[in-house]
Amino acid sequence: MTAAWSIVPRDADLGRTRDDVTRWTRLTLVERYGKADSWALTGPSSALSTFTAGTGCILDRNGEQVVSGQVSAITRTAQTDPRTGRFQDTMTVGFISDDDELWSRLIYQDPADEIGVAPEAFGEVYDRRTGSREALILGYIASHLGPGAAIPGRQQHDLVLPASLGRGGTTTVSARMDSLGDVVATLAEAAGLRVTVRHDESTGTPRLLVAITEVPDVSADVRFGPAESSATGLITGWSYSLARPDLTDVIVAGGGEKLARVYARFTDAGARSLWGRRREAYRDQRQTSETDELTAAGVEALADGATPVTTSFTVADSEDVQYRRDYTVGSRVGVELPGLPDAVSDNVVREVTTTVEQSGEQIEVVVGTPGVTARSTKQAQRLTRAQARLNLLERST
Repeated sequence: MTAAWSIVPRDADLGRTRDDVTRWTRLTLVERYGKADSWALTGPSSALSTFTAGTGCILDRNGEQVVSGQVSAITRTAQTDPRTGRFQDTMTVGFISDDDELWSRLIYQDPADEIGVAPEAFGEVYDRRTGSREALILGYIASHLGPGAAIPGRQQHDLVLPASLGRGGTTTVSARMDSLGDVVATLAEAAGLRVTVRHDESTGTPRLLVAITEVPDVSADVRFGPAESSATGLITGWSYSLARPDLTDVIVAGGGEKLARVYARFTDAGARSLWGRRREAYRDQRQTSETDELTAAGVEALADGATPVTTSFTVADSEDVQYRRDYTVGSRVGVELPGLPDAVSDNVVREVTTTVEQSGEQIEVVVGTPGVTARSTKQAQRLTRAQARLNLLERST
């Protein structure tokens, strides 16, 4: 049975005042764990021109909301049809999910201190907090993005946060000018949680609702593999990627002169063990001798030199295993593929691409280590770096 997708235009103020878009030819939706979702809609310009800068969209599948977000790009092309001599006027509209709001803010050392044009110092070194990972996620969002943020210009008035259930274990985080979205993603990863921001009208007033859900381990029931395996979810094609890192050890040089200068070495033990090689690099941080700052430089350098490992596969239509019903992004699934290296054994679903055309839906699943993606190298590197920084930001207790 072909799923029914609804394309619902949304005004800049989150209102819905226009008719659903019914004339379109292709929808490509990329859902990600620990990163904002995105999608592209292609169709005749006469139908898609309802979307303009600042407006948004709500995607429903079989009457249930899948994602909501804002227009991020608009491309319009016109080409002559050689058969008719007429122009084919086509538009592709790109969207970014409302999750992206989390990446619109930095974590200031002091959430109440607005920095102006004149140079000045913050009154705090870090925005340092201790608590359950879920409470920290909500606390950072509330202070730097929520409607009650201390700086009026940083308030997202239509954002609604839930109460913390105290999930994820207790930890301490020291953040300073880190991306709010990256910190939220790293905390959620460690806690086995997923954080989303979705359009909500349950109260009668449109708003953006932050939701925190647990990501389950369904690997005992959801196993992907070829037809000759014992898998419950069949695949029609697969590939994996594993690349040697640019470096495994980084020497960070801190402050001091000559024999008084301090040095620290940071090592990616897993990469050294896997590849059987030691590759060194140097980072000059003479402006500081602070341990946390030297550690930050070392961790970031290792992350820059790392390469995520990934497995991607196309899922065949099946009543036994269905995306969204049996597993979602963030779920841990089973993968039974011949000759799969141990390094590609982190079977967390990182990305799912749904392509919808007249012929039906096609699902492509990507599993692997944090930061893997089939769509954007820049995003992969950024998330890999953010995940690596978790060891610095957190001081588990």
